[in-house]
Amino acid sequence: MASSGPQFQMGVEHCLAPNKAPHLPNVEFLLHIRTSLRDRNGRVLEDPWQRGTQELEVLPESVFGSEQHHNNVSRRLLEAGWLHRGHREFVLDLAFEASNSIIRKEKEEKKKKNQNNDIVRIIFRVVKIVRMEYHDELEATAMELSMQEDPKLVPATTESIRALKKTKLLEGDGDGDDIECMICMEKLVSSKTEVVTCMPCSHLFHGDCIERWLSTSHLCPLCRFPMPTDAGEH
Repeated sequence: MASSGPQFQMGVEHCLAPNKAPHLPNVEFLLHIRTSLRDRNGRVLEDPWQRGTQELEVLPESVFGSEQHHNNVSRRLLEAGWLHRGHREFVLDLAFEASNSIIRKEKEEKKKKNQNNDIVRIIFRVVKIVRMEYHDELEATAMELSMQEDPKLVPATTESIRALKKTKLLEGDGDGDDIECMICMEKLVSSKTEVVTCMPCSHLFHGDCIERWLSTSHLCPLCRFPMPTDAGEH
């Protein structure tokens, strides 16, 4: 017996778009969601790419793929009917990982060509395939669950941030030459002697970047390792 729940397909695409603020490292993000209805005979009644909803926004590179951005996209997909949270989060993690690789590659190409006129537009194309007889019921259920699921950001404690280990990397020794701080997307080692901050999960970041991040979210931006929070003391 076929499942009554919708099926979701998501792909990641990209293109270059005009940069209206060339002095800022921005990324354009387009979320395109299309519902396709399927009848009892398995026939698709609507072309998923002809109509649908889409949201276009310009984000700083430091915000793209952040926990807050991830949660915002997850919430949009939940409202569209993607109710299985584990599968939704897994696919999103893969999509953002692929997106960050695209952004890094395009930045390298721009440096080689000495071009700063365009920015990368990342496109998440989502198709929801729903059996026609369950469409209205699923829309109502998704809206109800979206009202219940309210992702909140919890900062790490000041003490835990201050206790983070500082380590020194030497430019040219091979330890940090090709590593980027995944918050600001800039080179981790930019001088002969660079002091960086190490999370308990061993991920390295610029000190200022990770301190600003943890003042909003207690989770590592790469692996979501949880830092202590005041909420956990109550």
